[in-house]
Amino acid sequence: SCLKSNMFQVEALKKGACLARYMAMKVLLKEGTELRIRISDEDHTTLHLFRSRLNAHKDIEYCNYFSGHPDLDDPEIYIRANKGKDPVKILKSVVKEASKDFSSLSL
Repeated sequence: SCLKSNMFQVEALKKGACLARYMAMKVLLKEGTELRIRISDEDHTTLHLFRSRLNAHKDIEYCNYFSGHPDLDDPEIYIRANKGKDPVKILKSVVKEASKDFSSLSL
């Protein structure tokens, strides 16, 4: 079974368990083709993954993230989809695709 904890447990890796961690997100703006969300407790690695995959998506016009002050601010990601496209659906699709890519890794 998967562990649903923010604590990284090395013993679980040795036993072959799945480590699951949830990402806290808050929607700051959702208007038409624009979406801005705040992502808690994440760093450049995760944000860069989202940005690069979203910018490579055919239905995204622009995507970037803003980290703010490292000790005071949670980073935000801004997404602008092409006219008539839903940025939420695209984000969910990109996250699902990335999850699938990483789930096939073996250690």
